[in-house]
Parts: sequence; C-alpha cells; structure tokens
Amino acid sequence: MRRYFKLLGIFAGNSLQLELEYRGNFVLNIFNSLIATAMGLLIIVTMFGNTASLGGWTFIEVLTLYGIFMIMEALIDILLYPNLNRVPEYIRTGAMDFFLLKPISARFLVSFRYLRVWMLPQLILGLGLLLYGMTQTGGLSLTSLLLTGVMLSCGAVLIYAIWFMLITTAFWLVKVENISELFNAFFQAGRFPVSAFPNWARLLLTIVIPIAFVTTVPASAAVGRLEPGLALAGIGLAALLLLASHTFWRLAVANYTSASS
Repeated sequence: MRRYFKLLGIFAGNSLQLELEYRGNFVLNIFNSLIATAMGLLIIVTMFGNTASLGGWTFIEVLTLYGIFMIMEALIDILLYPNLNRVPEYIRTGAMDFFLLKPISARFLVSFRYLRVWMLPQLILGLGLLLYGMTQTGGLSLTSLLLTGVMLSCGAVLIYAIWFMLITTAFWLVKVENISELFNAFFQAGRFPVSAFPNWARLLLTIVIPIAFVTTVPASAAVGRLEPGLALAGIGLAALLLLASHTFWRLAVANYTSASS
C-alpha cells in the first residue's frame, strides 16, 4: 500500500510538470473552472430568488449540496477523465500490454497515471462551501464531519466503480468513449437535491443510476437530514459496485487479446 501512495505522489509531480510546460493553458483552465463554478452558484441564487426551497431544501442546504457536487466533479476531472477515457485507446493500440506486464496492479495504473491538477482550486472551493454550509446549518461537529466524510468517500467510490465498469466494456466493444459522456450527463443532475425531481426521475437517479448516493446523500449527512437506512444503503452499494467492478475487470483482462500481437 505504501508503494502505491508513493507512486501517486510521483504521478502527481509528473502531471504538474507536464501542465506547467504550457503555463498559459494551465492558467486558462483554472480560470475556466472558476467561471463554471461561479455560473453554477449564480443559477442557484437565481432559482432561490423565486422560491424559498427546492425539493424541501433551503438555500444554505442546496449550497452545501453544490459544494459536494463541486468536490465530486473535481475528482472526476482530476482522476477519471484523464485516465479512464484513455482505456479504449490502450486496448485499440495494444498499449494495454504495457500495464498488464508491470509488477503492480494494472487497474491502479490505468486509473491514476495522470492527474489534472488545475482542477484542485475547484476541489478546495467545494470543500470550503461544504464546511460553510455545515456551519450555517449547525452540523459542524465531529460526528457529522465523520459521517459526511464516510458518505463522501462512498459517493466517490460509486462514481469510480460505475465509470470503471462502463469503460471496461471497451475490451469487447472497443469504441465506448460516448458512454462516459452519457454518464456525465446524468451526473450533472447531482447539483440539485433528488427530491426536486419528479418521481420517475428520483427512481432513476436513486436505483438505476445512483447519483443520489453521490451528492444528495452526502449532503444530507452534512446538514443533518440523513436517515440511517440511506447511510447503510450508501455504504453497501459502494462496496457492492466496487467488488463488481473488480470482478468485471478481471473477466475482461482474462479475455483480452493484444492488438499488437
């Protein structure tokens, strides 16, 4: 485990060096991410200019939820986009052989080799907004911090496991880049509480594509709304999907035929 953390540090350093080779683009990317964050906040402020609540959530509670959405979106852009979206290309070109022959986990390498460090400001802002919301709703206690941290971790695991399984289908379908874009479209609904959607959409976002467990459930923990049953369901679902993604990966690798052979 220690070796993997050391590798993460090396990968982060290499990614930062690569980004700084084009400093103009690096600064522009940071600026664009901050503009997108500001636009998201503006949408929420505008919506609450016409209503006192959204799906039963107050303005501060929705801000807290948006902070969690920002954190998850930053994690997607830092880790998933620059790594998992390369998997289909690795398979098409035979570069997957390079990862499979290494003396460490191939899954680890294809998941964390590259990092978009310019998304870190959004991650920090999201954490700040989350802590602000918890302070304003009276939820900033050790217990709530621990529970929120657990649910945030489960949400991150869910996003990773689902995206990883979708991309792993490239071992059979080869061209699956649009699948991740489709999933990202559903993820965008996570910026609002699931209770704000019609019943059919709630079912879709809770059971079929469990975005509710990625943003709404952690936010519920942060503002003191979380029911014990949902907390247990979130933990169980994260563990189940992570195990499923590992099993699916092993099956895919076992049936992999190198394109370079």
